Amino acid sequence: MTAQHSPNDGTGGAQRIRAGGIVVGYDGSAAGTAALRWALAEARRRAARVTAALVSEPDTAFVPAMAMGLNPHGARRARRALALAVEEVVLDTPGTTPAVRVDTAELTGRSGQVLARAARGADLLVIGAHHRRPRLADGVGAFAADVIRHAGCPVVVVPATGRP
Repeated sequence: MTAQHSPNDGTGGAQRIRAGGIVVGYDGSAAGTAALRWALAEARRRAARVTAALVSEPDTAFVPAMAMGLNPHGARRARRALALAVEEVVLDTPGTTPAVRVDTAELTGRSGQVLARAARGADLLVIGAHHRRPRLADGVGAFAADVIRHAGCPVVVVPATGRP
């Protein structure tokens, strides 16, 4: 497993993930973990690469002991925490190591549109559904709707049970 941070590619602030493979929105929740497990199984079938992407709101990490002091290590710690959480799921999912290459990317933004745009060129985009089944009958949540509306590839929405 390799960890990488998706750089700004000079397209007016758009963050991009390498083309091809499967991109999965991962936030550490039960639904996010189910989506990652589903993506790993699908990647094994397709012999594809997986990129686990965390979308987080832009903010600045502050050091509590210093009056409004910036913490220069906040972003690095967040990326490392993402990589460790993803690695734990990968190691706990049978048949994925070393068969599936997994990268991580941290994206900054406030909507599913950020994930969808960053995943342009992916073969598949996978996200977890945070709503219970009765709510899914009424439609998807705002984040999922943004992803689906702006995606440039097929989108799979996986409920916490792990079956799309």
